[in-house]
Amino acid sequence: MRSEEHFKPMVEPSGFRKHIPVLKSIEKDEHFYSIISLRQYSYASVITFSIDWDMTTDLSPNTHIHSHFDLYLGEKYDCRLTNGGSTSGHSSYNYVVSPPLSDDISGIQLMFREYSDPFMNRSTGIEIVFHMD
Repeated sequence: MRSEEHFKPMVEPSGFRKHIPVLKSIEKDEHFYSIISLRQYSYASVITFSIDWDMTTDLSPNTHIHSHFDLYLGEKYDCRLTNGGSTSGHSSYNYVVSPPLSDDISGIQLMFREYSDPFMNRSTGIEIVFHMD
């Protein structure tokens, strides 16, 4: 029952239109969170959320704990993590948003909520919020 979100039809980005510059960053708890741009498609937008940290503190393979982030833009939007990856000192995640965001993103708030598990059951309480000017 809790997995019904995974069975909703997913909008696939197609018909690339343009990049929209965002250039926003937030530093919190020794992590640097950023969004450089978003990609506009005919029926969806794609947001890439990046996280950087000092990799010299990764002294053992278990030092950095992998987190899971959920993107929330309001009830009007469906936001889904489609892919991502991580290496020492950097993680990057792509989210598909439908319907597509307006080309004028001023006034929009991108809220990334951190969870300690991939099923979004245990919130860490950390929220990274980007306010678009």
